[in-house]
Amino acid sequence: MKEILKDWGKELWIAEEAEYGGKILIIKENKATSQHYHKDKKETIYCFKGLVDIILTDKIVTLKEGEDITLFPKTIHSIVGKKDSILFEVSTPQLADIVRIQETQKKTNRT
Repeated sequence: MKEILKDWGKELWIAEEAEYGGKILIIKENKATSQHYHKDKKETIYCFKGLVDIILTDKIVTLKEGEDITLFPKTIHSIVGKKDSILFEVSTPQLADIVRIQETQKKTNRT
């Protein structure tokens, strides 16, 4: 298992298979992931414990314990912890497929 520490909590990569990937996301209360999207990855996020807001371009989806959302490739999103939360993410195998909007904007501003 691979552990990646983040400002908002941490990722535990529990499956890196040819056909699928799996992560446990631990999100701290009042912390947020970057706004980002995935070029190819489709993911389903299940709220095992806690409460989070999934911030999309046109709406906010609140996930309570036992609820899930499926995000398709190129869907811009971020996750905000409303409480300390544990999420299960199951996806297509492109676990490192991420385009952070903030980084893209910074690079664009330099040119």
